[in-house]
Amino acid sequence: MNRKFYPWNLLALLVIILAVCFIGYAQEKLITPEMIVNIKGISEVQISPEGKNIVFQSSRQRRDDEKPGAPWSELWMVSASGGSPYRFTYNDKSDRSPRWSPDGKWVAFISTRGEPERAQVFLIPSDGGEARQLTQAENSVGAFKWSPDGKEIAYTMQDPKTKEELKGDKEGRDWVVADANYKHIRLYTINVAKKENRLATKPDITAWDFDWSPDGKSFVLAGSETPRTDDSYMFVKLMTVDAAGGEAKLVTKTEGKLISPRWSPDGTTIAYLGGTAMNDPAAGSIFVVSPKGGTPENITKGYNGTAVSLDWMPKSTTIVFVGLEGTRTVLNTLNLSDKKIVTLLSQDIIFGAPTFSTDGSKFALAGNTPKHPNEVWVGGTSQKQATRITKFNPQLEGLTLGQQEVVKWKTADGWEIEGVLVKPVGYKQGQKYPTVLQIHGGPESAYTNGWNVGYSNWAQLLAANGYVVLMPNYRGSTGRGVQFAMADHRDLMGKEFNDMVAGADYLIKAGIADPDRLGIGGGSYGGYSSAWGATATNHFKAAVV
Repeated sequence: MNRKFYPWNLLALLVIILAVCFIGYAQEKLITPEMIVNIKGISEVQISPEGKNIVFQSSRQRRDDEKPGAPWSELWMVSASGGSPYRFTYNDKSDRSPRWSPDGKWVAFISTRGEPERAQVFLIPSDGGEARQLTQAENSVGAFKWSPDGKEIAYTMQDPKTKEELKGDKEGRDWVVADANYKHIRLYTINVAKKENRLATKPDITAWDFDWSPDGKSFVLAGSETPRTDDSYMFVKLMTVDAAGGEAKLVTKTEGKLISPRWSPDGTTIAYLGGTAMNDPAAGSIFVVSPKGGTPENITKGYNGTAVSLDWMPKSTTIVFVGLEGTRTVLNTLNLSDKKIVTLLSQDIIFGAPTFSTDGSKFALAGNTPKHPNEVWVGGTSQKQATRITKFNPQLEGLTLGQQEVVKWKTADGWEIEGVLVKPVGYKQGQKYPTVLQIHGGPESAYTNGWNVGYSNWAQLLAANGYVVLMPNYRGSTGRGVQFAMADHRDLMGKEFNDMVAGADYLIKAGIADPDRLGIGGGSYGGYSSAWGATATNHFKAAVV
């Protein structure tokens, strides 16, 4: 039997289809500024010496019932085999920078819980209990490290103000005279059992970073004669000093940036991250030199990436470093005998410096992906892979995020530039969208294909509101070797800016970006680039500096 088809049948069908589509869209969980503010950040992931437990730092925004201020930092613990993490320290002030003692019996950390409210080193048994204050420094403690035998802790502290200076501050005489009355960052040691302090760096040397020698008798320093900001970037020297105190001695002459000096476990070599020349924008090459002096050797010469962290594998002559390679991070090892780079971890994770168990078989790190912020990951050096063991932000589960991918385009002078592209939620091929170029600062920096959500990274938030976002790693960025990082020199906002514009043109040609709705924004050097974009070209209709 044939049925008659009436117009209202079609109308009813359309209503049903639209209702289903609306319900599906309404149920999509999109990221909001409120969600971003309340994300708990994870950092300082530290695996215990025997590799069984992991202590880490979590930051959270203050609740409505707490006084306004910066986020609080808390210490948490989780089994390396997985399970539910639990709060490890409790107080109404921040706890941060946890570090295991060499025997695994204690966790040292920095806290402002003491009186007066200055950051000090505290100790807590690794199986829990009450924390006790170790240092009574006159000023806040900066960084600290256990001695190899666990009997001492070395820490840095900036010179405090004198009574006369404090009195002057109260009376309004709080001006600062440039290049006068320097406040050095000095290195101290404290005996854990006796709480006896000793000044290690004298006379006037600022210790920007340091490491113990394996026998605990000396330190290697990244130091300078004055504590100016320019010194911290460009005029750091490689020095050694007796742990008992004394005059710092120059190990070797270096040029340009220098960070992360690390003493090899056998005591024969010092490794550090440095620039290849005074005008190298990043301390992204690995150098080694004898503690007795000599000419430093760049053992990553020609590396098509940037080393961003450095350490030694336990009880070995093998260096382990995190390399930024394009838009991704990898964990590499480098043995001094053959100078060959071997990849230990190459997953789709963006991560920072790992920590290793004493036998070197396990490691832990904080890592993120395009789908979630930093979480705790555990890996094994034999398996060459890591497993995520925490879900610290369950409120983000089920989020509908913009599709994120790495794209590449050619410039007029033949260079290949890459960046991270985030398409809007509900993206439809063939439709043109309002597009924002988000420019990173530095320029010695780079965007990664990870969690692009945060205070200065608006990609996924914009994608949730219908925008395409392109984050270009223009020439001058890190992650592609020294030559690429120096390719913008003596050409301020020249070809590097053309790289950005070429990225916009690439999206226009691909039919993704609407040429009449282009914006540009960024902070620091990204802000400078955005101001340039608002005035030097007609591409952009809006700029956020």
